[in-house]
Amino acid sequence: MMTAVLSATPAGHAQAPSKKLSQLATRLMSALAESRARSATRELRRHEAFMEDLSRRQDHSSLFLDQAELLPVKI
Repeated sequence: MMTAVLSATPAGHAQAPSKKLSQLATRLMSALAESRARSATRELRRHEAFMEDLSRRQDHSSLFLDQAELLPVKI
């Protein structure tokens, strides 16, 4: 009894599944790292803006005491 194996890709261009999996894992990890870096950058900008806003509001002038807007944190 003889069996034939038919491949969807030419034999010369086929990659081992482990190599494809390795490339996929590498791309996934680099995309995850990029996403985390963008998120950290965005969080840092938000924090810096928040600290700048707090320092601007706490100038201890007479206007500070008359502000109707509530501060985001308790002083």
